[in-house]
Amino acid sequence: MHLLPARTKTTKKKVDIEKEFSYFYLSLFAISILFFSAFYLKIHLTKKVILGRQTDISKEVLYWQEFTQKNPQYYEGWLELYNLTGESTYLNRVIKIDPNR
Repeated sequence: MHLLPARTKTTKKKVDIEKEFSYFYLSLFAISILFFSAFYLKIHLTKKVILGRQTDISKEVLYWQEFTQKNPQYYEGWLELYNLTGESTYLNRVIKIDPNR
């Protein structure tokens, strides 16, 4: 008498390699699309800065103040001071120099 159980036939499932690779590549493609979409969205939504506009405005104001002291009739200098600071005294000076402008 045998104490070991009788051998049963086991069926092994064959793995379809092509199907597995296509699933892997499809998943990889979907993940990369999501990653690049998020990356593009981050770039698109960030505030765009013009490099030349990050200058120190106080230096420009000092330059134009010195320039208008030397050339008090140069209305474009006074207008530039008004554009930089927004003070109405500079705009009044422009109107006083040339009321037609």
